Amino acid sequence: MRKLIILLDGAADERISIFKNRTPLEAARKDFMDCVARDGKVGTTDGKDYTHTFLLELLTGKPYDVPRGVIEAFGLELPIGEGRVAYRMTPAKVHDHNVEWYYNITCDEEMFLQRAIIKNRSKLKDMDPKILAYHGGKGVLTIKGDEILDLPKPPGPAQISSEDLGPFLDFAKGVRESTSGIALLPWGGGLGKVAVDVRREISKVPDLTVISKSPSALGVGKFLGMETVRVPGFKEGIKLAAQVLDKNDVFLHIEETDDISHKCNPKNKLMLIEEIDRELSRYEKRFQECRVALLIDHGASSVTGEHMRMKVPYAVCGGLRKGRGKKGFHENDGENVPLGTLLDTIFED
Repeated sequence: MRKLIILLDGAADERISIFKNRTPLEAARKDFMDCVARDGKVGTTDGKDYTHTFLLELLTGKPYDVPRGVIEAFGLELPIGEGRVAYRMTPAKVHDHNVEWYYNITCDEEMFLQRAIIKNRSKLKDMDPKILAYHGGKGVLTIKGDEILDLPKPPGPAQISSEDLGPFLDFAKGVRESTSGIALLPWGGGLGKVAVDVRREISKVPDLTVISKSPSALGVGKFLGMETVRVPGFKEGIKLAAQVLDKNDVFLHIEETDDISHKCNPKNKLMLIEEIDRELSRYEKRFQECRVALLIDHGASSVTGEHMRMKVPYAVCGGLRKGRGKKGFHENDGENVPLGTLLDTIFED
């Protein structure tokens, strides 16, 4: 029986009064997801701060710590060999050293930001920069060197000074001036050599095709030697997953649930969850023939926009039967399975 693992990034949340003290996931109407829970096994596992750390432990059984910048450089196929450092880049607005991570970037602002990167790239020329921007104004940067700056990480509140930015100061200032206030701040830096050393320690990984729009999920897949396919969004990802299942097991990562959480609109998060469920239901006949697992990597508050370290739900079912019952897929107090052994639960027939 083929396996389909679906990760809803950041879909867990806090209880919200407008949903009668339920979470968006609990309040949403989601027949497909609840069917997986009713017909199968539900419980919790250990949530992590970020998707890549969750995936590395899930897929290898060990809590490897590979920096975000390095993982996303793998995902975007940027050079990250000996003597190079990789950083993730995130849009932000800075006022009196206070960092406000900027998730509500418009299409026009994203275009201006990309132009600003090109215009100011020469300010990093001594470090042989390789920069690639992607959706939401985010990007990945690799440079020559061996020094790693310890810089604040999103999505929580942070402070930063000119001294903190070191050799990135002129570039950050130039981008901010070119965009009328939107800075592009590096974080999650790491050496490519460290990643290579970690990879040598990993002896066995599952044979999965990773489908995602996210360089983070794709980066973990490439780092572990898996087949990866980048898609523009969850609808294309679900459609492709149904096709790929004819030849291989699939790991489908849906990033949009995390993205919308950072925009602090609980109703929109609920509606997105329902839209994803309807799209999954379109391929229900194909997925009935598979062992389906639903996972969440971390909580993401749609009230504050911040990540939440918490126990996160999972559900796994071998063959959907539309059984009756009260179980649904949402945050719960079920039996906890350590993240490092959860894959065994998913794969057992």
